[in-house]
Amino acid sequence: MAFLGGWLLSVPPTATLSWSLEDFALGLLATIPMLAILTVCVMSRSEAMSKIRDFQRDTIGHLLDECRWYDIVLLAALAGVCEEVLFRGFLFLWLAPLNMVLAVLISNLAFGAAHAATAMYGILAAFMGLYLTSLIAVDPTPNLLIPITAHTIYDIAAFAVVLYDYRKQRQS
Repeated sequence: MAFLGGWLLSVPPTATLSWSLEDFALGLLATIPMLAILTVCVMSRSEAMSKIRDFQRDTIGHLLDECRWYDIVLLAALAGVCEEVLFRGFLFLWLAPLNMVLAVLISNLAFGAAHAATAMYGILAAFMGLYLTSLIAVDPTPNLLIPITAHTIYDIAAFAVVLYDYRKQRQS
């Protein structure tokens, strides 16, 4: 989708993607706030967070349980790359020259909608998308590697939480 849209609209979705050890390290550092939010969500006893965890456990827990650790890493990397290329590399960068505020809003509402397994999860994903967008929007030399790295590492941790919940429930 990102590459087709990019081709049709002359917005190459990987134009701002390049390998850089420094930007990879920035992506790793950028994961810290995301992991802090994940920790708060995991520790929360709220009904909304319980619904999110139950939904994830019940829909993908059994699939993750069949994976080896490197399958989970590959799945997280695939999600991180594909989603960042679509939402930040294509959609955001296509809309940004037209109107930066609309670009931020539309790309992150779309990101949230794509993750709306529950209403609260969609809202949380939209806010996480805002953070991921900020990693390239404020950079004079944006590199999509930064949000890709942060997204991938976050997904590895989130998949580990889902797998833990699934195995814990299965033992009960």
